[in-house]
Amino acid sequence: MVINGVPDRIRMDGWWLENSVSETPESTGPREKPERCVPTLRYPFAFGAMVFVVLLADWLFWAHAPGISVAVFSMFLSVAILSVQRKQTTRLEWGIVLVFLLVCNLPVIEHLQLLSILFSAIGISALVVWVCYGRVLEWWQAVWVILRVSTVGAILLPKGALDDMRDVTIKAGLKHHLKSLALPLGIGGVFLVLLTSANPLLERFFDQLARFDFLSVDGIYRVIFWMIAACLIWPYLNLNETWVGPVATPRPRKALQVRWFATLMNVDSVRNSLFLFNGLFLTQTAMDLAVLTGGVSLPESMTYAQYAHRGAYPLVATAILAGVFAIATHKKIEDHRILKMLMFLWLGQNLFLVIAAAFRLSLYVEVYTLTYLRIAAFIWMGLVFVGISLIVVQIFHSKSIGWLVRSNLIALLGTLYLCCFVNFAWLIAEYNLNNARSWYRLDEQYVCALGEHALPAIAEHNAETGRRICVGSGVKTPRHTPIENWRDWGFRDWRLQVYLAR
Repeated sequence: MVINGVPDRIRMDGWWLENSVSETPESTGPREKPERCVPTLRYPFAFGAMVFVVLLADWLFWAHAPGISVAVFSMFLSVAILSVQRKQTTRLEWGIVLVFLLVCNLPVIEHLQLLSILFSAIGISALVVWVCYGRVLEWWQAVWVILRVSTVGAILLPKGALDDMRDVTIKAGLKHHLKSLALPLGIGGVFLVLLTSANPLLERFFDQLARFDFLSVDGIYRVIFWMIAACLIWPYLNLNETWVGPVATPRPRKALQVRWFATLMNVDSVRNSLFLFNGLFLTQTAMDLAVLTGGVSLPESMTYAQYAHRGAYPLVATAILAGVFAIATHKKIEDHRILKMLMFLWLGQNLFLVIAAAFRLSLYVEVYTLTYLRIAAFIWMGLVFVGISLIVVQIFHSKSIGWLVRSNLIALLGTLYLCCFVNFAWLIAEYNLNNARSWYRLDEQYVCALGEHALPAIAEHNAETGRRICVGSGVKTPRHTPIENWRDWGFRDWRLQVYLAR
């Protein structure tokens, strides 16, 4: 109730009686609220898009081996996600999104494998986050959004449909029409059965209709496939808070004050640790140089292969632990020049340890040939080397921990992306067949188990040496599976098929 004639001074002095928080002096300034995915869906068009994508999935994947069809489906799903949004997308945004998704799906076009599917999923995930929030979130927020869309969204779609059907109220007129159709449909069905048994034309018509096999086992499985596909696809089209959930804006986090940790981690303890660590690593570096250059011999019971295999992985673990220690103590040394120099010296020795570990592993590979695990070890050592180098840059230029995490994540994703285009099976077979020092060192069974993509290296080796590798009893002979349909086409498989045909 508003009483006219209240003096302005009394009304202005009573601001604290207002219910609105925005007019109080304490409420001035930005307040952190959870970011919400605002629903901007065009529902009639969205349902049509969902039906189209489900039918596309059926056409691409049902009774067909996957291949380039995964990339085609990913691109069409991405276009559908952008098309059903009410928010206008500019031509520049369309171009950027399509180029980004094409780059993410290039590994699938090259060769379908778990790693290439991961990059295709990363492309769709980035698009979902951008469409939902209009910007790129933190990596952990993006993972949370994708997990919500892929799990909770798929479960809530049938639940929401059942709730809507339960809440539907049938009008009285519709009930009357349904009741009026019950009797004629029931008795008409009986007449139809009787007439069909007496009329061969009707019987032939229904026999032809039954040949569609809608109620066969395969047909039932296909309908289940459609339902599952719809449940998984619809949340990606209907991006709103029901499926995604609010993503809280990260607030400035205060450092945890743990008494025992603060007691152990101080300037004096860091200085003593760096002196001790530099001494230990300097001794290890000197011994490695002495052994690798031939100045010091190994113990009598140890071979150089055992020395190489024994030290490669512990040295990498040591370097990782050193990186964790450097990240944990970088705040303690930022104002102490001597401690910084000791830290840089220690990290430099860790870089040398990684190089020494890679050199040891290369010596081991020269004797015992190459495997998938040893290639992964080389790649892992390279990433550890890059990570320690980035720690040096981060401390030297006073970068944030977020910068360090993003830089390492970019290095990791870039390395894995390049690995999608490398035929490691051919690489291993080529190296092992041409660099095995003796035949008893060659693991022929391992080479033959590498699969069809090692066939070019095996065929070339057999032609050059006259030997018959992967031919004989007890050896798994790799067999080429030809491309039968464009859906399972892959650039690597196509190159292999052309090579074998030639």
